[in-house]
Amino acid sequence: MPIGGFDTDDGLGFGARAELQLREPGYEPYRAAWMVQGFATFRGYQQHELRYDRLRLGPMGRNRLIVYGAWRQWLNDGYWGVGNGTTREQAFADDFEADDPRRKRYRYTLLQPFAHATLRHDLSDDGPWGVYGAINPKYSVVQTYEGSLLEEQQPYGMAGGLAVQLMAGVLYDTREREIAPRRGALVELGGRLCPALQGQAGGFAGLMGSARGYLPLGDRMVAAGRLMAEHLWGDVPFYEQVHWSGLRPVRGVGGSETVRGMSFGRFRAPGKAVANAELRVHTASWQLLGRPLDVELAPFADAAAVFGAGEQATAEPPSLPLHPSGGLGARLIFDRSFVGRLDVGWALDPVMDADGGVRQEPTMGLYMAFDHAF
Repeated sequence: MPIGGFDTDDGLGFGARAELQLREPGYEPYRAAWMVQGFATFRGYQQHELRYDRLRLGPMGRNRLIVYGAWRQWLNDGYWGVGNGTTREQAFADDFEADDPRRKRYRYTLLQPFAHATLRHDLSDDGPWGVYGAINPKYSVVQTYEGSLLEEQQPYGMAGGLAVQLMAGVLYDTREREIAPRRGALVELGGRLCPALQGQAGGFAGLMGSARGYLPLGDRMVAAGRLMAEHLWGDVPFYEQVHWSGLRPVRGVGGSETVRGMSFGRFRAPGKAVANAELRVHTASWQLLGRPLDVELAPFADAAAVFGAGEQATAEPPSLPLHPSGGLGARLIFDRSFVGRLDVGWALDPVMDADGGVRQEPTMGLYMAFDHAF
């Protein structure tokens, strides 16, 4: 089917997506699934992806394999410095014409083809405990714009190069319905190791913890929440500081998956923490092609902080360490397996005036995407 998407960071985009699910009794949410997608936006973001998901592998049927590869590029990725107190300069905080070079002050280009393969093993047939291992090779190319902050500061990672990340973790999963769950929890403790292979793409390791919970409030509402934190040690490329490890890797401090209303990558450091809360309210149901089509509204609140920048920090810590946002989302859920999401969020962005004072400027983010944020 043709697809369209929009978010405030990457702009309006179009593409095509094909997805096939093989369903059989006793398999939840399916036995196997295939997906292929081509997608590009008018602001130079591209994600072309292939994915394969297979359940119940092995003699006891306790293994699950997820493999995908993608070409990603950002011609408009953002860099505002390192640390929890970075600000925008007033001279570069206004709206400018499309050909005004001041628009590139906080922008750069990142090309990043990658692959990711995860093998999950359940420790029993019906129990909640499991373990997983993953490998994530990627190649990064960084290009700066003349006069940009990234060109001035030259943080570790400018040389890019090849990285191979190895990940492993332990899971506790009691979710009822993996996609759009109504009750249960997913708790994860994991780590990753990325040896130095080439350029400035590796040489670090880290630990990550995540907890998601879902609580039904009657027949039509679900309270959903997530707490997530990670710390990396070693030589961490600046572009890797906004990416998370785990069973399902998450992108950003800011953007559609973490703090909605805040620019993607607005804050970065070797350590990061995010909290999210949503109230998912079922408002209507229809039948489409003989399958259920459900509509949800979801007011939400998000907050994040980054830490551990040390000598890498390019600004002093802020007086208020948390960066909050809030907003409202709408979801279309087809056949309990395909989630289309529209979120509108508002956040606060610190801007430094000419006299050195810092004020909080409201910002808005609009996101059209697939799948729940968590």
